[in-house]
Amino acid sequence: MRYGLIRPRMRVLRVIGGSFVLALALLLALSAVASAQSFSDVRGDEWFAEAVDALAAEGIVSGRDDGSFGPSDPVTRAQLAALLARTLDLQDFPYTPFIDVTTQDWFSGPVGALYQTGIVSGTGPITFSPQLPVSRQQAATLVMRALSYSPESQPAAEGDYVLPPGTADLWLAGFRDRALIGPEHSESVANAYRLGIIEGAPDGWFYPSLTLTRAQMAAVLYRAFLQPIVAKNTYPVELEALSYYPAQSVGSQGPLVSFLESRLTALCFPCGPVDGVYDYRTKDAVMAFEKAERLSRDGNVGPEVWQHLFSAQTPTPRLAAGGDRVEVDISRQILLMIKDGKVTKVLHVSTGKLGTPTGHGKVRSKTQGWTHCPVGWMYSPSAYCNSPISPA
Repeated sequence: MRYGLIRPRMRVLRVIGGSFVLALALLLALSAVASAQSFSDVRGDEWFAEAVDALAAEGIVSGRDDGSFGPSDPVTRAQLAALLARTLDLQDFPYTPFIDVTTQDWFSGPVGALYQTGIVSGTGPITFSPQLPVSRQQAATLVMRALSYSPESQPAAEGDYVLPPGTADLWLAGFRDRALIGPEHSESVANAYRLGIIEGAPDGWFYPSLTLTRAQMAAVLYRAFLQPIVAKNTYPVELEALSYYPAQSVGSQGPLVSFLESRLTALCFPCGPVDGVYDYRTKDAVMAFEKAERLSRDGNVGPEVWQHLFSAQTPTPRLAAGGDRVEVDISRQILLMIKDGKVTKVLHVSTGKLGTPTGHGKVRSKTQGWTHCPVGWMYSPSAYCNSPISPA
């Protein structure tokens, strides 16, 4: 048995036998009582309530101004840095090489401290992307690095924490989507699973790219740093490896839809709020994505769409020019909204009859709602003149 690294002022769990059972029982009882009083949206009987209470008692997590915890909220890179720095009791170090982390930012101290220890790095040579959501596989890597961190005042991590060479694939065999785990994260995910820090869904999915929620992050930190860590000694049953997820369409709900919406939003295909509900807005965004990727256009997400989602990039403008404008790609029937030279939205459109003129032009009129045109009924059409003008 191996215990997680804990801050000096944390409750010490290094007890044995009946004392440990008694202490743990008392801790659980106190947590159940305190839960309803801690956060307005944590009743105390949720699967994550015990973890949230324990972390709140140690000052690692806190609530929002309205007294809620926000268990379903995504965890950003800045927030995770703060959580890990508090867990390890690291002193703030406000200087970093990142241009998007300034000394005035509330997260600059934790980010600097974790950067100095080598636990975190940037998303680029000079960028940290503090507001970028953290995925499940990224969280596994960062937590495992933090768990292995050993300051001079503490003993080095014991051998239990080291993944035996050549066993990563064996520990990942129980995840159907193991092929979708990034190679830079595979050993951390395998080791975190072996140590009981992360778990997959009951049906065998891990969802490595799914955005981590505050509830999930609380559970991971609790298992890694406030509970005894006991390494598994039996490999999971091997499941068939798949490179795509189950089909999704209008009416679907759940974490896969949330991931789909998050991915589409990141690629600039607007789909409304990331709420895990596949509605008409999600379908419109999927339709635009299918057109951009030159796939069959039905607004549904099947194996082909899933595979493209993982590797797709935001469509690039045809003109390498600054300023604000729109570009319509007639061959793909998509419209790119461009601000300051960067694509902000990609929408699917219908450009009307065959032979629509091309070139640079300006919109001369806009109509709201259904309108009867020479080519028939159209919804909110825009007419433009294609007199050549400077793209600038």
